[in-house]
Amino acid sequence: MSNFIHFGCWNNLNEGCLETVMTRLNTRLDNLPLIDFLTVAGDNYYTLKESYKGKKKKIIIPEKLNLGFDYLPKDIDIYMILGNHDLETNTGKNNFFINNLENSVSENDCKVIEYENIAVGDNRKIDYKLSHEKMLQNGTLVLMIDTSMYESTAQLFLPCYKAFLHDESITIEKLQAQQLEFIKETVDKYDGEIKNLIIIGHHPIIGLKLKKSENKIVQDIVNFDNVLKEIYELLKDSVNYFYLCADVHLYQSGSISLKINEESNMKIQQYIVGTGGTSLDKCPIDTEIEDERLIYVMTECKEKCGFLECNTNSDIPKFIFYEADFGGGKKIRMKKKTKNKKRRNNKSIKRKYK
Repeated sequence: MSNFIHFGCWNNLNEGCLETVMTRLNTRLDNLPLIDFLTVAGDNYYTLKESYKGKKKKIIIPEKLNLGFDYLPKDIDIYMILGNHDLETNTGKNNFFINNLENSVSENDCKVIEYENIAVGDNRKIDYKLSHEKMLQNGTLVLMIDTSMYESTAQLFLPCYKAFLHDESITIEKLQAQQLEFIKETVDKYDGEIKNLIIIGHHPIIGLKLKKSENKIVQDIVNFDNVLKEIYELLKDSVNYFYLCADVHLYQSGSISLKINEESNMKIQQYIVGTGGTSLDKCPIDTEIEDERLIYVMTECKEKCGFLECNTNSDIPKFIFYEADFGGGKKIRMKKKTKNKKRRNNKSIKRKYK
């Protein structure tokens, strides 16, 4: 087992390019080299948003949710995790509805999760869980984990974590502890075999996009740094680290140097692939971030729908982004080194972020 396809942020038939992505995906699955499985990094449904009396309302349309799941390939294993949109519900505000604005969802009633589980069903090849692990060729370990639990507002997701896990006793602290134990046990299970570690989550460790003509830094899971540091303490620099995610609706690759301590930095190659079928974000102007937490250098950005293919036939995994739309869009490709120092400095962000 060596090849898989990755994407997230996909099931949006209100707007976006889900049909185009799935058509392109099925074409790829029909060709060589063979793909062994898919990894889907959350946001498995997007509600229809409407404005009512000046307030944003979210309408769940079960028929569209089901249709989106029906577009997924049916003859290949799919490993799916949660995104923040899957965990949303009413939290004291009446802003969730079913089909229309006359049918409201009760407070803390996790209808998105409920309908997603119905759509997955018992006979599909979709494994929808909080975490997964797979050992591939050439010592490449894939760890799929939940990242919403590291958001600063994770308590808002707790009712839907309880519904998803069928556990009313769970807390965010317990979730984090259990997941860290899963990671440590899995790494220990493959002790001495791991050459490459591919971590898959919903949120980027860090990311960049353009919003309202201004650059926006995406760093919603700073608390996840503690988990990355635990992993580094276990494996040090003996492995190559990769991180695949979604959340931001574009394709973006870049290198991260996460500060572990005064002497050590964890080098991670990150791929943001929030391009599975929703509307797209804009690529940023700035391409570097440097602060006391990390250094991030964006190497490529595409405002394109599509998916990422990972091949582990060689010693170091190779990643290829397949575009699903063939016109328009903006592409930014940055060189690792720039001769024009002044231009590089203009593109850098060197300040502290909280």
